Amino acid sequence: MKFRTEINIPKLPFSIVLDTKMMFLGSCFSEHVSGFFAARKFPVCANPFGILFNPLSIAQTLDFMTGKSSLSDRFYQYFDEKWISFAHHGKFSHADKSVFLNQISDALQNGASFLQNADILFLTFGTSYYYYHLEKELVVANCHRVPGACFDKKRVEIDQICAAFAPFFAWRAQHNPNLKVVFTVSPVRHLSDGFHENQMSKSILHLSIEKMLDSYPETCYFPSYEIFQDDLRDYRFYDKDLCHPSVEGVEYVMDKLLQSTMSPAMLQKMTELEKVVRREAHLKVRS
Repeated sequence: MKFRTEINIPKLPFSIVLDTKMMFLGSCFSEHVSGFFAARKFPVCANPFGILFNPLSIAQTLDFMTGKSSLSDRFYQYFDEKWISFAHHGKFSHADKSVFLNQISDALQNGASFLQNADILFLTFGTSYYYYHLEKELVVANCHRVPGACFDKKRVEIDQICAAFAPFFAWRAQHNPNLKVVFTVSPVRHLSDGFHENQMSKSILHLSIEKMLDSYPETCYFPSYEIFQDDLRDYRFYDKDLCHPSVEGVEYVMDKLLQSTMSPAMLQKMTELEKVVRREAHLKVRS
């Protein structure tokens, strides 16, 4: 008897090798995947603006890195004795404005430079819900614990998402036409929005991705969400909060991703790399 529905993932239309340049943008799940490759010495750039959850903020970050939009003081605010950016994760916040601005400038330049020559861009959508700053009139990537009365919580629509990414795909066609774009939906459950609301949110993400796959060449989808929902259909593959994937769950998804993007010879090299990574981890523990 069969007690689970294992997903047979076909080969994606590209190959990952040791010098493949990969950029990752999106939710905390993208941090897990990029961290895996970075630990194995692949050339990786992960979330130069920090973790991003909604697709509008991801598209906005791409616009900043491609020069389609410019960062301005409108995104910055002094709050709770430090400078914050509504386009960035809290790790960029700092009491010293010069340090704050330098961190943002360096991250933007590094991200823009990497994207110019990247081979693969992984985009991980987390939720369709986003917050809109009423006074500043902008979509925020992070509320930074600013009082909720300053924001309006909204749910993005399919056409909004597709329109937000149109400038990036126009840039890609002109500046990096060989860049492969891989969409994925984060398996992280945003239950603070509500169970039904989380399902609607994920559905909007899936439908918007499907529309962009039909509209743009060199794009594809990797089913990380489906792996957790249908293959790993068990809470033991989630962390203690029952919303984020566990270490074992992430490892399983990574194995599926490697199988779908690497040749047998490259998979053998990955086995050898694993030994190096474990040896280095062991030495760090001993020291």
